[in-house]
Amino acid sequence: MDESWRRDLALARYGWIAPLLRITERGRLQAELETLTRQMLTLPDGSVRRFSVRTLERYLASYRNGGVDALMPEARDDQARPRALPQAVIDRAAELRREQPARTVEQLMAMLEAENMALPGTLKRSTLSAHLRKAGALRKPVAGKKRVFQRYSANQVHEIWQCDVCDSLRIPDPDAKGQMRVARLVAVLDDYSRYNCYAAYYFRENLPSLEDALKKAITAHGTPEIFYCDNAKIFQSKQLNEVAARLKFEIRHTKPYQPQGRGKCEKMFGYVERSFRPEAELLVRQGKIASLDDLNRYFAAWLETMYHQRVHRTLKKRPAAVMATHGKLRLVDPESLQQAFLWSRTAKADKTACISVQGNTYEIEPVLAGESVELRYDPYDLQQIQVWLKGKRYADATPLKLRRHTDKRVVPPPETEQPLGSPSSFLDSLVNGVPGRGRETGGISYESAPEGEETP
Repeated sequence: MDESWRRDLALARYGWIAPLLRITERGRLQAELETLTRQMLTLPDGSVRRFSVRTLERYLASYRNGGVDALMPEARDDQARPRALPQAVIDRAAELRREQPARTVEQLMAMLEAENMALPGTLKRSTLSAHLRKAGALRKPVAGKKRVFQRYSANQVHEIWQCDVCDSLRIPDPDAKGQMRVARLVAVLDDYSRYNCYAAYYFRENLPSLEDALKKAITAHGTPEIFYCDNAKIFQSKQLNEVAARLKFEIRHTKPYQPQGRGKCEKMFGYVERSFRPEAELLVRQGKIASLDDLNRYFAAWLETMYHQRVHRTLKKRPAAVMATHGKLRLVDPESLQQAFLWSRTAKADKTACISVQGNTYEIEPVLAGESVELRYDPYDLQQIQVWLKGKRYADATPLKLRRHTDKRVVPPPETEQPLGSPSSFLDSLVNGVPGRGRETGGISYESAPEGEETP
């Protein structure tokens, strides 16, 4: 059992028990545990199974005592036995599944045994499931009835954060010789107040962009209880699951083909496209928005003035005013926050106790020569890399040859800011401050926004 599998299993176990961590009443906790035992829970290899109340209670106790690392299974000392299926059995199982896509793995196993393709009790559900997925013979769910959706809102500030991405306007990219590229808005929205805990434009819809937005939101507001998002690849990453486990919040995904739950984000995006985007496109044509930094400075000023300070149609209050009613924040100290957002990868040390990371060469402790170790590092700084093995941290890797200082998947933060043009537009007036606006927000002076205009 390698380090990657142990970590994936720990994160899967955390995902199962995360909704139970906030429950303090013993009776309600017992009821939720019994409900969970009736559900088929998915393991990292795609297989599903049920777990007893006692097992789930043990996972809860382990996490509360030692965090996500305590959920990792003990490393196996024995040599794993091969678990292979004859290709004829796999092909026949795939043929039966394609014949009737609604057939379950259990049904396929019974049919294979009835056809004498396999001896009773020799087929493993997880193994057959993995081979069927690899063969593309996926199960088609049985069609259900049309569902009716009701409106839902969190009960308090920072209980639920919604996160989504919206493709928006095209702006110049100085790193691509001024070529026009699509800017994508990443927003972390508080469900109760409709306040953007953080929102900014990025050129890429990838994990580094999401992590940057989430990290800045947590730095400013602490952690939510639930982080609600869709099923896009960036929201399904192991790295994001590990961040949630270490900072003790739950990731909850929208059910496939049911985007209704993210309606609040969609409403906010619609308002941004109607109100901010036309003004920003004007500044692009005037040459005043010549980079992503320019766009985000204008957007930050617009967000604080035109969105957070306008009366929300449903709340009948300003999002900023509702956000101010928050209770005790779940703040995170800077060191823990930094550790939670470290990236992780596995590398095998050679006989000289050296490892390679994206062309860089590092030396680790001699006792780790020949071992597959876990590396944790800040993608924006490859100078320092932590070395872990079986839950134990060893001395940090010593750089021997540095060719890259940042991970190739991230864009280094800009070193300088480009000056803005002279005020001659609506967004210029927001960034530079309008005379008479008295309230300070993020270093820019504003007064209370008028009551007349509403946001969605």
